[in-house]
Amino acid sequence: MKRFLEAIATAYDAQLGPMTAELSGALRSSESRGPTTPYEPTLTGRMLDQILVTQAPNPHPLLAEVARVRDRLVWYKAESERIPEAIGSRLSFVELLGPDGMVYCDHCRLGLFLQTPDFCYPGHAHSADELYLVLSGTAEWQTNGSEPTPQPPGSFIHHPSGHWHAMNTRSEPLLAVWGWTGDIGFDSYSMNAD
Repeated sequence: MKRFLEAIATAYDAQLGPMTAELSGALRSSESRGPTTPYEPTLTGRMLDQILVTQAPNPHPLLAEVARVRDRLVWYKAESERIPEAIGSRLSFVELLGPDGMVYCDHCRLGLFLQTPDFCYPGHAHSADELYLVLSGTAEWQTNGSEPTPQPPGSFIHHPSGHWHAMNTRSEPLLAVWGWTGDIGFDSYSMNAD
């Protein structure tokens, strides 16, 4: 797992800024909690197969690291009283680093995010500053009512604290690294599911 976290830190180092520096430093200085029991819903497994087996023209280098640690990843369905089941069942995530992560960190959260094809994750906001790095799948991203913009693999997308954002996939699933800094609690999370 340490090699995977180092690979993510290196990818963040290429994107200069205080948030990437904070996440990169946390990735390099945190210690693993030890073995965990992986949970991989069938839908998540099929999407990962599709992403990792499909030979994209220019695959993101981190995909090879995801494939290497796949059997150790602890996937969760997005469950919350704030996320309706119909939406949460289309989203899966891993918290690699954080208070609840596979690797403990008290001031950052970072992990993997997987969204099914042909689905819109409706507008949502939270107090944390958020940074995505797209690994696979070109989704349309929208922030604070802006026009949806396609973001291909390799894109970094920053959502400042409190900014509403939404992601819309087309025919391919979205796999991204997500990171939170600042207020990393979930209490401020809200969604516009209309």
